[in-house]
Amino acid sequence: MKVSREAYAKINLFLSVGDKRPDGFHDILSVMHAVSLSDTVTLEVEKAPERTISLKSDGDVPTGPSNLAWRACEAFLRYAGIDDCKVDIRLEKRIPVAGGLAGGSTDAAATLVLLNSFFGDVLPLPDLLNLGAGLGSDVPFCILGGTVLARGRGEKLTPITPAGKYHFLIANGGASVSTAEAYRALDGARDGEAQTEVFPDPLIRALKDGAPIDEYLFNSFEEVILPSHPEASRAHELIRASGGTPLLSGSGPSVFGVFDDLSNRDRTKKILEKENYLVCECESV
Repeated sequence: MKVSREAYAKINLFLSVGDKRPDGFHDILSVMHAVSLSDTVTLEVEKAPERTISLKSDGDVPTGPSNLAWRACEAFLRYAGIDDCKVDIRLEKRIPVAGGLAGGSTDAAATLVLLNSFFGDVLPLPDLLNLGAGLGSDVPFCILGGTVLARGRGEKLTPITPAGKYHFLIANGGASVSTAEAYRALDGARDGEAQTEVFPDPLIRALKDGAPIDEYLFNSFEEVILPSHPEASRAHELIRASGGTPLLSGSGPSVFGVFDDLSNRDRTKKILEKENYLVCECESV
């Protein structure tokens, strides 16, 4: 039996990175927002003498046990005690890899949700979220979707209900950024200095009121990623020059813009495409 699900990308409308914790993680405050750019995850599940997993993708991602969707499948089957099935995973990739858009995490989340539904919701939502958190900090959000305030290392989630929809343009220059390397760069730039806390309260109020959010966007990683990634810095510059409000997403290097004027968004898309960026127009979901 085949089952499919769209796996939506994530952008960070706000991302404040705190100091490094004793466990090696960083405390964050982030407003995560799902957008209509998506991969498609398809699972084919059938009875088998033993647990078997395979994965195929049309994108440049691992197709073995290091793939996060594969790991999600294996973790779910082990946790649920399911040994007698074969699962074939197919990923149709549209989200840029290692682009700060949670492409791997959202594929893993879709895999968990599809398997749980297929096997009759054997795991309640809290267990599914905990299982996701063990795979990656963004996976629980990708299971829930929508808009959330994320705390801790990203696994403590409080849903937010925006009153309006927002229009985005995402630009990726083809480079990739390791999240671990981005955190190391940020720690190095701070050189042990205590950080002034930044809070997303004005952004959350604007979202709930359906008001413009442009002036409240924030990302701690911009201070280290934009100077070291000219393609991200250039996209940032072009989006701002065209009337949008730009922000790095996650640890980058993808940059998104928020646009009130859709004609400006269309014009910016053409400008970025002429400079060989992968560009996607998308909306809130």
